[in-house]
Amino acid sequence: MTHPNKRDSEIVVELAQTCARLMLEKFPGWSRVFFRYYIDELQDSASASFERAGEVTLLSAMKEGPFYEGMTELARELREGGVSFKVLLLTMNSNLDYRVDYEQTNPDRRRITKLNGATGIPVGLD
Repeated sequence: MTHPNKRDSEIVVELAQTCARLMLEKFPGWSRVFFRYYIDELQDSASASFERAGEVTLLSAMKEGPFYEGMTELARELREGGVSFKVLLLTMNSNLDYRVDYEQTNPDRRRITKLNGATGIPVGLD
């Protein structure tokens, strides 16, 4: 990854703010939220989930379309601006502390799913 420029930092903050806004407006009582964006030469995809009262819920792309559109647009802009990644994972807690991690090579890293017994928390994350 290259060193972030000012716009890259602004985009990361916008990602966090967009995520926080959705959670605070629509999902009271949440404790952690996860947003994963994947991109390769042919396609991109996004998924998200959150914890509340000990349960994990996947965020519906149908119900939260504007959220997903805004988040993927920001993630694309970040990559086009020179931040190299295949997977971006934003993790935030209810104190609004957040972290963004990038994966360069493994497209399967930190998948968010409930298929095959998965919990909805990004795979490999506690």
